[in-house]
Amino acid sequence: MKSILNPTQGISLSQLTITRHPLPVDQPIIKTDQYSHMNAIINAIHEPVLILDKELTVQSTNNAFLQKFKANKDKMYNTNLEGLIHNSSETKKLIRRLKRLSKTSSSFEELELTYPFNKVGERTLLINAKRIAYDDKDSDIILLSIQDITQRRLIERQKDDFVGYVTHELKTPITSLSAFVQLLQGYHEKTGDKKSQFLLAKVAGQLERLTKLLSSFTHVYKAQTGMLELHREPLDIYELARETVEMFQYTTATHMISLDGTIARHISADKERIRQVIINLLINAIKYSPNADAIVVRLHEEAKEIIVSVQDFGPGIPKEAQTRIFERFFRVQRGSQDYAVKGLGLGLYIALEIVKAHKGKLWVESTEGKGSTFLFSLPINSQK
Repeated sequence: MKSILNPTQGISLSQLTITRHPLPVDQPIIKTDQYSHMNAIINAIHEPVLILDKELTVQSTNNAFLQKFKANKDKMYNTNLEGLIHNSSETKKLIRRLKRLSKTSSSFEELELTYPFNKVGERTLLINAKRIAYDDKDSDIILLSIQDITQRRLIERQKDDFVGYVTHELKTPITSLSAFVQLLQGYHEKTGDKKSQFLLAKVAGQLERLTKLLSSFTHVYKAQTGMLELHREPLDIYELARETVEMFQYTTATHMISLDGTIARHISADKERIRQVIINLLINAIKYSPNADAIVVRLHEEAKEIIVSVQDFGPGIPKEAQTRIFERFFRVQRGSQDYAVKGLGLGLYIALEIVKAHKGKLWVESTEGKGSTFLFSLPINSQK
């Protein structure tokens, strides 16, 4: 068995292996000498763990579960999980996943839900599950690990609220500064003061940069707090992509951007939000392919969705970084090959949240040394 006993990390049940032995059907796991070693294993784990049979009946739990949630083990053992938990849309989803787990798949990870415990109150949980198969299929069990992330989510909400407050408070003074700078620029154009014009142009550039930064924080705040509004309309995605590529081409002299493919059908989407997604992907492609000179935007139409991709020919993304590339503030570390790309690592996160709000998907395909392709799909019949 690989080490899973680090209390500072969540449990990866995919790392847990248990020797297969026939399981006595008429006895709970916890009461069999044959499985006393399993009890020892789960009690050494610092995260709460439940053991269920294939019918989702509780067979055992560790001390961490009982202590964390102040649970009564006598009421839990040999009781079906559905009868133990409150009925809600989130718990129904958990039960569905567990039932599907016992039939078709072997594990799932990071299912997040909020649950009101009787004695400890409402908690936000991150649930991982793994089915352990035995020679006797009736003896299969399910290991359920539960990580309490309530405090983490609270801190994230507080941080998001702080960012939202600061962003809101800075908008008015920055707008006023921009207006004053424009007035001074107009005045010095008339006086012919070249030095003042030069300095004011620098100030205006920095104010524009700050305005874009605040805009990014605003998008992040709205995405995190569920306030990202969509103004849907029938959208010609091909025409939008063509306009965006044409406009963006004027802003770069280092890369030739080509558009390949077409999409005939319209979709229901927020035009400016989807434009922002394409722009963010183009900015990302140009930033991270400084030694290349081409970007390819492709459009593809399937029966139920449209797919837009942006391909660069840069150094690619390390495999270990691809699972985190859409996280807030995440930056790929390239060591000696780092091109000191400017930015906060928010563009891809914002793009992901916009696509998710449209019930679509955003993903990356990349091979080191061969470049990266970012793709997003949008359902053709997407509704509010």
